[in-house]
Amino acid sequence: MLTRLLSSRGIAGCCAVAATITICAVCAAPGAQAAKTAQAAKTAQAAKTAQSVTTVRSQPASFGPAATIQLVKDTANAWKITQGSGVTVAVLSTGVDPNAVGLAGKVRTGHNYVNRSNSGPVDGTILASAIAGSGPTSASPIGPIGRAPAAKILSIRIWPEANEPGATAFYNDADGPGIIASAITEAVNKGAKVIYDDEVETDPTLPMEQAVQYAISKNVVVICAEDAFGSEPNGPTYPTNLPGVLGAGDVFLPGLVPPSPKAGSPKNESILVAAPGNQFLASGPAGPDYSVQNYYAAAAWLIGTAALIKSVYPNLSPALVARAIALSARDRPAGGYNTTVGFGLINPAGALQQASALAKLATTAAPGPGVASPSARLTSGPVPGTIDAVHHSTVKLAGFGAAIVVGLACLLLAVLLARRGRRGQAGRAGQAGEAAQADQGSVRIS
Repeated sequence: MLTRLLSSRGIAGCCAVAATITICAVCAAPGAQAAKTAQAAKTAQAAKTAQSVTTVRSQPASFGPAATIQLVKDTANAWKITQGSGVTVAVLSTGVDPNAVGLAGKVRTGHNYVNRSNSGPVDGTILASAIAGSGPTSASPIGPIGRAPAAKILSIRIWPEANEPGATAFYNDADGPGIIASAITEAVNKGAKVIYDDEVETDPTLPMEQAVQYAISKNVVVICAEDAFGSEPNGPTYPTNLPGVLGAGDVFLPGLVPPSPKAGSPKNESILVAAPGNQFLASGPAGPDYSVQNYYAAAAWLIGTAALIKSVYPNLSPALVARAIALSARDRPAGGYNTTVGFGLINPAGALQQASALAKLATTAAPGPGVASPSARLTSGPVPGTIDAVHHSTVKLAGFGAAIVVGLACLLLAVLLARRGRRGQAGRAGQAGEAAQADQGSVRIS
């Protein structure tokens, strides 16, 4: 059964809010005030939605103002190298509006596993916008900026919006793991280099694991939502806890608009790094007056950073992509890792630098000082001399073999004769016994 994340997320990425901020806060893009005005009409609905949200998770950690300033620089520096061109990111969600602001010409639509029309795919559209939306242009002066604004989007619809007719029945009856597994496989076969699964499951399944391993074997990075629900809010999120799947925890950075309401990420070992859960302007099917926040925003940062890496280093394995992101993380926690922020705060520029170093690694060490030759011995000491083997005459070996065969034949014959003699004695004893029994019987009859 599909586990519906956004029913517990409230407006954590789908609803517009009165106060919003674009990633233009990172790159000084104009037009944010106009966006705030456009969003004011939805403030009442956002507040109403917020009242119905029950947050079951612990609040994420917060970093100081210096972390915000540093992330601004890291993002700007990363975009000087690449903005994600040449990479297709598969968004497995409710579908993406290809005509949304900032996404024109970027969206390719895959299979619709819901098999019903969708006039307004909000969730998938704002996710795609947060990942690959174009920045302000003459056609869209207040357009949102994605974390990898030059990337392409492959939209695969795996579940309906919560307010669609028949949505509840779909969640209850659909084969969630099977759908996700098929969607992951489809995304790989259609050329995606990064896959984001916006749906989680509670129990592991073989099809899901096989699909994830197939993606990794094809050098595709798989990222999944980090969420907590039910009676174990800090339990592992599946399939994020599968080997090779990446997930991000969310933190609140000062100086950026906080989410409303705040919904922290779970604490578990599937979290690779932390990323801002603050509000950022995103585009939906009705225009650019939406915002992405909490785990949606954090996921977009991780997805975008992975896309930047694959843009420059397309052959880098998913494991090395994860390693580059982990090694480059800033503001590391005590001990180097914890289950709240992972290895620290995401660093897009640093991740590209680490990826550059990792891409130079060879599968075998080149000959040189300190590198052992394949023919080198692994222990010290003198080289062993020639081993003297004892030579035996072929004639003698043949004679010994014949003698052994004759001996075995004699032994077998003796065993057969002995068994035959015992069977004769046993037969005679049996006949005498039968005669005695006949005599006894006759006595009883008389």
